[in-house]
Amino acid sequence: MFMCMKEKRTRQRPWYLCRHGRKCKQTNHNKVTKPVKLGGDSVISADNAQQTSKLLVLQSMAISDYSVWRCFLMVLFVFLVFYMNVCEALQKYRVCVTEKSNRKYNKYCPLLEMYGSKSTCVLGNSRIDCLRKVLQGRADFGLFLAEDIIVASSYKNPHVLVTDEIRMLDTPFEYEVYAVVRKSSNITRKSQLQGKKFCHSGYGYEPQWSKITSEYFEAQVVTPVCDADLTAVENSLKSSSQFFKAACKAGPWVPDLKLDTKLKQTYSNLCKLCGNPSECSVFDKYWGAVGTLYCLTDGAGDVAWARLPDIENHFGINGEEPAQAPAEEYSFLCQDDRLAPLDNPENCAWLSRPWAAVIARREVAEGVREILPFLKNAKYLSWQWALEELLEIHTQTIEPLDSMMVPEDYLQNAHGFLSANNLAHCEPSGKVRICTKSSAEMNKCDLLKRVAKIYGIEPQLECLEGLNAELCMKAVQSDTADVITTQPDDLFVGYREFGLKPLLYEYTKNLTSIHKVAAVVHTNSPIKHIDDLKGKRACFSVYNGVGWNSILSVLRNKTLVSSTCSGSTALGEFFSESCAPGVNKSRSFPSNLQALCEKDFYSGEAGAFRCLAAGKGEVAFIKLSTIKEYTDGANNEPWTVGLKSNSFRALCLDDQTGECYLSWATPGQVLIRANTTDLKKKEISVALMGLGNLFGKYHKGRMEEFQMFAPFDNENNVLFQDVTYHFEEYSLLQEGKEMDHNYERMVELPQCSSAHTLGFSSMSLLAFLLLRLISV
Repeated sequence: MFMCMKEKRTRQRPWYLCRHGRKCKQTNHNKVTKPVKLGGDSVISADNAQQTSKLLVLQSMAISDYSVWRCFLMVLFVFLVFYMNVCEALQKYRVCVTEKSNRKYNKYCPLLEMYGSKSTCVLGNSRIDCLRKVLQGRADFGLFLAEDIIVASSYKNPHVLVTDEIRMLDTPFEYEVYAVVRKSSNITRKSQLQGKKFCHSGYGYEPQWSKITSEYFEAQVVTPVCDADLTAVENSLKSSSQFFKAACKAGPWVPDLKLDTKLKQTYSNLCKLCGNPSECSVFDKYWGAVGTLYCLTDGAGDVAWARLPDIENHFGINGEEPAQAPAEEYSFLCQDDRLAPLDNPENCAWLSRPWAAVIARREVAEGVREILPFLKNAKYLSWQWALEELLEIHTQTIEPLDSMMVPEDYLQNAHGFLSANNLAHCEPSGKVRICTKSSAEMNKCDLLKRVAKIYGIEPQLECLEGLNAELCMKAVQSDTADVITTQPDDLFVGYREFGLKPLLYEYTKNLTSIHKVAAVVHTNSPIKHIDDLKGKRACFSVYNGVGWNSILSVLRNKTLVSSTCSGSTALGEFFSESCAPGVNKSRSFPSNLQALCEKDFYSGEAGAFRCLAAGKGEVAFIKLSTIKEYTDGANNEPWTVGLKSNSFRALCLDDQTGECYLSWATPGQVLIRANTTDLKKKEISVALMGLGNLFGKYHKGRMEEFQMFAPFDNENNVLFQDVTYHFEEYSLLQEGKEMDHNYERMVELPQCSSAHTLGFSSMSLLAFLLLRLISV
């Protein structure tokens, strides 16, 4: 450090230099001064000497001030250099990591907090969630697969860069896909493929092999059919069926089993080459990446669509595996109508898949790039070792790009990959229009739309913003939207007031135990049976919700309420006082249905339980799970302190001896217009069920890509319910045998002879038409 000392200044009059270098005091300015001889013949007056001395002092002071400022600037410079070095040493880059169980997060992320670490953890629930965090600046970098990078490119965000590739092999691409033909088939160019026999890898889960990749060859050579009476998927199948004489396309064509069977019967020639044409399943000997090559070399097909590593292994070209067929009897068919030998595939690939890569925010990309090489051979339990474990790149090599670039430019380097994901599709009935009920739902839907396109889901999705459930129901009713996803409490309103019908339901394990609604009372309450509720005080979560309609149905079945069609009149007469949030939306209602309400304190599931716990009401109509969520210390809200689960019990119906409840419902439903065409129903089912199978809890290990049924932006049950596994056809639910007390079936039963539905105003329709125009 530099230290500067400023000359001490006195308050005395300035000293002047006299002859011979001696100092003399300032003379009185009023006195007549005598000339002073400086030496030799030079003589100056005393006044001139005084002025000269002043100038010398001022100059000395200026020099002194300059020295002080120079010293200050030097200290400041040194401080800034030191500060920047410290900041650089302490700067941590936020890496986004994903995991379902958090075990990896809890094990390795604490090591990133040690002194000197250059990284820290941000937790995402999927890779796409992590990508979104990087794009929004909530994380600095992450590791992403090729499909994720396409999603990144769709945002056209110039503030993120691809910095490094993560490679398994010393090859420029993860893999390349080729068309292999048997020489005896006499295929020498693409135009000769029509009428030939095609070996396809099939459908079903395979890592890093999407539907778009598997169908790219057909998209390039098959003459497309776009029949207005067929779904997008069926048009694609019909096109291939008419183009090829026969094929083996084993595996599920669509997620709906009945529809899948019907399509395979209609286009049976696409299963004709399979080992078991009648099944045409993932268990077929010609299914999968290797199966397609056996289909070719066993003599079943004329052309196969396969990855280069599988081709080299199958024909023994790389020397690692024994040859399954002589390579000299087969050739590559190139896109430019050339034939190439199997041992020289240069410039003959139809499609190249890029390696996984690191994406970082532009402002920290260089810093992120500098720390990555230190992850290899890192010391055990060091932060570098922990970061490598989190990224799961133990066996891979980190290959820096020659020049960092935006995601779209990175993808352009992989021949055919980006264009394959931007091919035009035949969508006779248009996109599936999903109405969202909040900004969070809109954001999740937009992300889902992008992911669905990348994974080849047809038809594509379109997201409309409807703000709340009622507006979305009006939008579907007026054909401004096709679909609204609801929770059970909204089902009755959609069904009765807007004429909507369930098409799909959200399936989960232990289906009948997820959404059980009961009449809950205090354990020491004198109320023992449903009949005892007459004249009591009641707490509802919402007007016209599951609790409301379940107790109303039970009371009507037991003839404990009047036969009036008005539920609010019937329950208003039955209970002395109630809190039924939202009851004021009905045309007319007894005032006692709001007598217990206090602002929003008693609204929703928690509010209804709070109403009971506080002694306002004597019975609450809530989910059984709500009791567990707000008792025994499970919740930290002040009103839950001291609440015990054994302080409450549920009333049983007459036929119940075990668990007691009024009704059970599925976690969520997909509602459509009652007059939706069969074609549109198929389109919606295929798209949403396909997404549910890809990104639900249907396949173990698939959750890292994207999670449909999980919290979104720290909010639960956004667009879909978090407990859901996948979608099922609603018709299958109705075929179920154990449907006692099912709420969906209860809603469909006639409530009274003159039930009426509420219409919607022309102004509401006009508002949604304007919404539609804005969203286009």
